[in-house]
Amino acid sequence: MAYLLAAVALILAFTINWVMPRPFWRATLVSAVSIVVVTALGLLYLPLGADLEAEKVRSWVWSILPLLGFFGILISVFVGWFLHVVRR
Repeated sequence: MAYLLAAVALILAFTINWVMPRPFWRATLVSAVSIVVVTALGLLYLPLGADLEAEKVRSWVWSILPLLGFFGILISVFVGWFLHVVRR
């Protein structure tokens, strides 16, 4: 599950930063927000491989949401900067 969500995050970051190359920080922000939303929804609604109650999973996802945001911004900045350097 973690590798699937990480791959989705990288694909989202590459796609958004490739489509919106000029406003670097706007593309980074849109990419980070979309990564956080997709990852949180993926953790909420995809099976985690454990028999857990839905309420426990929701509380767990809400508790790690700031960490998801941090890593979403980190992935977006690195991918955006990489594409910025490659294009020059």
